Amino acid sequence: MMIMSAVDSTFFTLNEVATLIWQAADGRTPLSDIVTSKICPEFEVDPDQAGRDAEQFVNDLSQHGILMVSDQPITNSPASPPEAQ
Repeated sequence: MMIMSAVDSTFFTLNEVATLIWQAADGRTPLSDIVTSKICPEFEVDPDQAGRDAEQFVNDLSQHGILMVSDQPITNSPASPPEAQ
């Protein structure tokens, strides 16, 4: 898979692991869950090493404006309406 940054036109050619991370990055699933539930079982890799590699990959994409890194999940729900008085 190939992706391109709209910010600086940098191309990234993704290997199988990076493609799996890209496809699983839904804005709600923590990267640690993607590593433990998708990458480790599929590729039989050490969880600690996979986690470090995944963080580096995500940070690289974030620096090019391709992914946004957040401590909180993205929510699509509208703001709660004010309570009736």
